[in-house]
Amino acid sequence: MYVIVLLLMSLGMGADEIIMNAKGEVVSDLTQTLWAFMFFILSTMWSAQDSKARNIHRPFDFGFLIYILWPISFPAYLIATRGVEGIITFLGFLAIWCGPWLLGLVSYVYIYSG
Repeated sequence: MYVIVLLLMSLGMGADEIIMNAKGEVVSDLTQTLWAFMFFILSTMWSAQDSKARNIHRPFDFGFLIYILWPISFPAYLIATRGVEGIITFLGFLAIWCGPWLLGLVSYVYIYSG
């Protein structure tokens, strides 16, 4: 469920990027910060739920550590629990996170290149 919410939010942010670029404006810093915060929170909640479902021993502060050290601990968790499939899963999460920015970049180039 967390991944579906992340995908829907990513599509919403992508649509916002396209609409704002079409108007000649940029997405506000507050919106970008909120998107990043919600992405990290939801991916952390997903990893906590995933570790419960897989019966993996978690320390008390597992969610906090995943959130604070996300660039290191999230891929490490995925690789430790899934192996090579964990790398692919991590790349999928990165695609969800960077997707709106890429949509905005493509729309900007398309709108202003002519």
